[in-house]
Amino acid sequence: AYDRTFWSAYKNLDFNYSTAYSSPSPFSNFDSPITKNWSDTDAWRLSVSYDMKNNWILMAGFAIDKNPIPSSTLGFELPDSDALLYSLGVRYKVSKDMELGAAYLYDVKASRSEMGTSGGVNGNFDGGAAHLVTVGLTYKL
Repeated sequence: AYDRTFWSAYKNLDFNYSTAYSSPSPFSNFDSPITKNWSDTDAWRLSVSYDMKNNWILMAGFAIDKNPIPSSTLGFELPDSDALLYSLGVRYKVSKDMELGAAYLYDVKASRSEMGTSGGVNGNFDGGAAHLVTVGLTYKL
């Protein structure tokens, strides 16, 4: 599958409070809009499933996900970079109305170097990754 995410709609991060906060309130740091100007991105996803014909279904997936954050607005709150995603899963059909499933996804981020062009971020983002484990139950009424 191919998908395009229109991140360019994300121009600013802006919190709107019903009351204006002044310093030294912790909320005053979030009172001014923060420019983001993210870019639209493309992602490519491939998945396969194999029905073992004995109530078990095996699943696997791979994805290439591009980073929407330009160097000019990169921050430590989300130091994103391009990613490769790998996934494995299994489903078991307990009965005609119920299935159990479990899956694992590993999201490995590419290294990213910034040399002071992003509002003070200066250095390398290395070793970024995420692990996701999920377990599910499906029951048809």
